[in-house]
Amino acid sequence: MTTLKRIYGPMVDPRTYLEVLYLLVGLAFGILWFVLLVTLYSVGIGTIIVWVGVLVIVGTQALLRPIGVIERAQVRWWLGHRVPAPAPLAFEPVRDSAHAGWVNLWRRSSALLRDGHAWRVAGWVGFRMLMGPIGFAFAITYVSVALGLLLAPLGMIDFGGDYPYVWDWVLWLGPLAFLIVTPAFAWTIRGLADLHRSLADRLLGPYGDELRRLALARAAWAEEQIRIDQELHDSIGHMVSMIVVQAGAGVHVFEKDPAFAKRALGNIEERGRAALGELDRIIARIRGDQPETHAPLPGATDLPDLVDGARDAGVKVTSRLALKNVPPALGRGIYRVIQEALTNAAKHAPGSEVEVVAIADGSLVAISVMNTLTESPQDVSSGGNGLASIRDRVALLGGHATVGPSPKGGFAVRAILPFDEMLPEGGGVDCSLTAKCTCLVCSIIKGSAT
Repeated sequence: MTTLKRIYGPMVDPRTYLEVLYLLVGLAFGILWFVLLVTLYSVGIGTIIVWVGVLVIVGTQALLRPIGVIERAQVRWWLGHRVPAPAPLAFEPVRDSAHAGWVNLWRRSSALLRDGHAWRVAGWVGFRMLMGPIGFAFAITYVSVALGLLLAPLGMIDFGGDYPYVWDWVLWLGPLAFLIVTPAFAWTIRGLADLHRSLADRLLGPYGDELRRLALARAAWAEEQIRIDQELHDSIGHMVSMIVVQAGAGVHVFEKDPAFAKRALGNIEERGRAALGELDRIIARIRGDQPETHAPLPGATDLPDLVDGARDAGVKVTSRLALKNVPPALGRGIYRVIQEALTNAAKHAPGSEVEVVAIADGSLVAISVMNTLTESPQDVSSGGNGLASIRDRVALLGGHATVGPSPKGGFAVRAILPFDEMLPEGGGVDCSLTAKCTCLVCSIIKGSAT
């Protein structure tokens, strides 16, 4: 059964008949593009001495990219193969010149003549012209032979004519010949289609340096998306978590301590407004608004306000902060790590005591956020995103984070961040979260306390 499937697979695959249509249409398009380009290039070369030819050649080059768009669409529709679009034509326009229009026209024309993608499309047109008759011949032969052999027994029907056929019985062998002959044509069609798919990737899509540039652009876009996601999760998530904590505390003591409940409602209003402002800033960043029209991102100098805000929300926080001359980018990372750790403690260990330590020592910053064990810890199954955000952010800054339960109970976040791009060699970065640990984080924190 497997052998029969391999032999006759292309014959029963609907994709084969789309490939047949592609090869049939390919002859017409191959001739059309080839005649068009050869005619225009000939006219351009023939009249280049009077400068009209230069315009014709440049115009012909400008046609090649639209031709590539049409050909990629055909490969996608008929061959079921998606070819990535190439990078746009690259040239640097001039805007602050009295002759900017002419200068830009010259630069664009030069870019068209040096456009590697356009020349690859020209090569594709030559390939289509060469393979068009071959593909058309095999496609039309496959269809005609297959139909002819399948319908051969119909020749035995007597329609009342006076023409005796001595060899009529041979027509009964048509279906048998169909099973023997047509698989070879079907596999040939499949091979020709695969050849077109392979060359389409090289000639109609990005290639070489373009592939690398597009890959870098996609990586930059993905990194930006991750940063936006982290900003939303860290800032908005932290504020919403504090609002939930404040609301829960206010409801719990509303009748016993109305003054505290009133303060809680005030804090909820304040944090709600701050969350809306933060959301507005992040959306403005996505839209590409001017950054100077919005509040700057919080950094290391804003950590005292962060700790005070957590205290106002009812979290029992003690802190030790010694961060001087921290680079702004690193300061923003430190702020987000501590913010997420406080959010995690408020969400999953309400009522616990939280210790926040952040020490800058030379070229390293040590961070420790640890909460004690509570009598009724909350389910932490939903905290995976926040903890992953801490690890990812620290890793992007060249550091290392250890997150997990401490041996004495409770939960701890320890992180070491370098001022430069990499951590120094030879220092231990994995923290055991114990009092006897000698990792970089614990060494810096213990050294600063003496």
